[in-house]
Amino acid sequence: MVRTAIDRLEVKTLDQRFRYELEMGYEIAPRISQGILDLVKEIFNLDTVSSDGDGRLRLGQTRQVIAAAGAPHGIPLHQTDMVDVTWTLDAGGEDLEVLREHGHVSLRRVRLLRMIEEALDQGGEATQEDLARVLGVSARTILSDIAALKASGVHIATRGNLRGAGRGQTHKVLIVELYLKRHTYSEIMRQSRHSAYAIKRYIQTFSRVVLLSRKGLALGEISHAVGISERLTQDYLDLYQLYNTPRHQDRLDEMVHMISSGTQKSTPEPKKGVT
Repeated sequence: MVRTAIDRLEVKTLDQRFRYELEMGYEIAPRISQGILDLVKEIFNLDTVSSDGDGRLRLGQTRQVIAAAGAPHGIPLHQTDMVDVTWTLDAGGEDLEVLREHGHVSLRRVRLLRMIEEALDQGGEATQEDLARVLGVSARTILSDIAALKASGVHIATRGNLRGAGRGQTHKVLIVELYLKRHTYSEIMRQSRHSAYAIKRYIQTFSRVVLLSRKGLALGEISHAVGISERLTQDYLDLYQLYNTPRHQDRLDEMVHMISSGTQKSTPEPKKGVT
């Protein structure tokens, strides 16, 4: 897909409509309208992928019935405990940024990782066949994607891989870890193939977890306050404990200060290499 085609798709997203209303209706500069959009999505938790409380799907979401987490292997499907999960197949502008910068294969792998984590957060375990069906590709393609992601150090928690496997590190943990090691946004984008906005969101969420942990909140309290699953909260707490050392204390303090003071800068432009 050529750049002009991607640009045309981007115009059709809700993000672009919101920015257009601000810029045309209120004469707000594009950079400021983007900052307002980011803040609204952050405050109202619009980046989480679960469905709204009334059960309605958001644009770009789909539902799928998959095996429940912990359901025994080796039994007929009709005897397997199932759950109904909501998947975000299309995250709008965020996905288009990945497509523009890294191409179709990287976008499919970003979506695959997102769907796997959404399934886990909703009490399900996706199979390779589940993912292939929703993404509209063959199981062989999914297998190839999983092999490539594993080679990059990402833990792939599909139903088959979870069996007898360790906890491993998710892509979100790996991305935050790169930031803790003082990699720039541009470097993290190149390595992870994720959008700048997604990277910023993971870093902000981790920083909130650290802030609340330092205030003495328990796992469940942090999970509820931040609006993420206890599974991801524990992953971030484990990462915090690993990097809560004199060598990385300045970086941790800097991240917490940006969250607590509300001075975190807006997402940098991908091509400028700003941290």
